[in-house]
Order: sequence, then structure tokens, then C-alpha cells
Amino acid sequence: MLALTDEGFAHLAIAATAIPPEARERWLREIAAKLDPPGPRARSPAARRQARVRARRKNGVHVYRLELRDIAVEGLLAMMLATARLTETQALDHQRVETELARLLEEQGARWMR
Repeated sequence: MLALTDEGFAHLAIAATAIPPEARERWLREIAAKLDPPGPRARSPAARRQARVRARRKNGVHVYRLELRDIAVEGLLAMMLATARLTETQALDHQRVETELARLLEEQGARWMR
């Protein structure tokens, strides 16, 4: 916030009279921006999400939402348990299961790209 003494405000008002009325608002805004520049703005949630999307794309990563039948996931979990990719405790953690499913798909994709 810009704080002026009475004398400073009077000088500003006198100087503003020298500016044509149609340009005065822009001139006052420019003066205010020079004397009291705005600080960094907080990003909106949408801007933060978009920044994360751009960062992922820059790193070659995309988010894919998949709908999978329970029977398919149960089969994959059984495979991961049998191969010691997951413990039974880890198999109950939804986030961990998603991570392992993503890792499994990445390994399959990489194998086919050879």
C-alpha cells in the first residue's frame, strides 16, 4: 500500500493535472506500480495444477486414468504377491498398488520398445 504525506499527495495531485484526463488513470497506475510494485501473486489452485501438468509433460510423464475390473486387479495383485513384488500389507495400500501397477505397465512398455 502506498502511503503519502499530505505534502506528497498535493504534489502528486498537481502533477496529475498536467496529464490529459483520458491518460490520467493509466499514468497514476504506472506511478503507483513504480513507487509500490505489487508483490508476487499467490497461484490459484488451477494454476498450480497446470504447472504440475507442464512439469510432467516436460519430463515425458502423462497421467492416465484407467478403469479396471476387480477381477483383473485381483489377478495382478496375486501375481505381484507370488513374485514378491508386494507384501500382503502393501497390497492393502491403494496408493502402493497404483504405484506398482504403473511400474508394471512401464516395464511392459519398455520391454516392447527394445
